[in-house]
Amino acid sequence: MLDRKKIVYTNIVSSAATIDIPISLDFTPIDNSEMVEDKFVDDEIEKVINPIVDYKKLLFKPSDNSTNWGIMNKFKIALNFFTNPDTFMVSNPPPPTYKSTYEVLSFDFDDLFCRTKRFISSFLRLTLYDTPNSSNNNVLGFIDIYTQVGKDQRDTFGFVLPINQNPISFLLGDPVKEPGLVHEGYFMYWFTDLVNSAPNKEYTIYMSAQFNNSKTGKSIAMYSVPTQDIDNIQIIDVNAVDGPFYMKIIFKNDDGVYKYRFEPNNPKQLSQNGGGINLSPSIGDPTITFWQISP
Repeated sequence: MLDRKKIVYTNIVSSAATIDIPISLDFTPIDNSEMVEDKFVDDEIEKVINPIVDYKKLLFKPSDNSTNWGIMNKFKIALNFFTNPDTFMVSNPPPPTYKSTYEVLSFDFDDLFCRTKRFISSFLRLTLYDTPNSSNNNVLGFIDIYTQVGKDQRDTFGFVLPINQNPISFLLGDPVKEPGLVHEGYFMYWFTDLVNSAPNKEYTIYMSAQFNNSKTGKSIAMYSVPTQDIDNIQIIDVNAVDGPFYMKIIFKNDDGVYKYRFEPNNPKQLSQNGGGINLSPSIGDPTITFWQISP
């Protein structure tokens, strides 16, 4: 019901008179058109249109284990295997160190000297996972590093070392700063969005190692801790979430410089604990060492 007022203009004596007209600002919508436009439509668009994801990858350079994430121009991956029934061991100087040669893998000198197909087709596969939980993790990709006859497989004159002295190793280096080394496996490529949006701009994945011998047809599982008791291996310990089977790889945006480095998933994987991660050595090349899990 309207509230009517009558105003006699002759009674207004001021030229600047104002009249206050109260208007209620409360209203009751009679339909849902505003909600449809502002909420429903936006929700439905989000449901039916795939989100935009930047799948761009960048090159990541390897870092040592120092606090400032120093870039390594080269690093080595060394492999050790069982001979039956014991590990090929060098005990002098103490403590015992492990060193396998291509003789242990049934190769002969001609395989290395002539680079036979069965030799150059053998490779180390690094498998990448999203978690260290073997029961439900997802494979993210592979890195294959093929056998080589590099500097550490030759003597000072450049000749291939005898088969019983030829170490099973992969010496990887920067293609610009270390042109004489193998470059496959030195860099890693990863998604920048995942790294940049991660806490502290550090994104963690996990890795396992396996050597594939083309001469024997065997695939040999390895990890970065020497097996202490080869006759009593507990798979639950090997594949535990915090076990030695997996190794961490951390991708980092370090003030615009993209780096990655290997870190232990288990304290035993550090070199001072008898493990195989030694990326900041006082002497020699930064090295990651893997041991055969079982004969």
